[in-house]
Amino acid sequence: MLQRLTYLFVIFILFPLVIWTGLAMSPGFVSAVPAAVTVLGGQQSARTLHFLVTLALVLFLLVHVVMVCFAGFRSRMRAMITGRVR
Repeated sequence: MLQRLTYLFVIFILFPLVIWTGLAMSPGFVSAVPAAVTVLGGQQSARTLHFLVTLALVLFLLVHVVMVCFAGFRSRMRAMITGRVR
């Protein structure tokens, strides 16, 4: 259950937030949709949020890589590539 909630959080919260904060740092997007930056608290807040969300996504990736290494890298990769569990 925790794994599914984490995936839902990453897909539906973190990815849209990283896109939104990335767009909020763009001068062209800010001039077209100034409310997007105002809701975030300004461009500096958007930068800080973007950094923190990116850090969370990198941490999510690293945890997954470490879990695959602990579970047996060769057997897991073989199962992913061939579709057969040995």
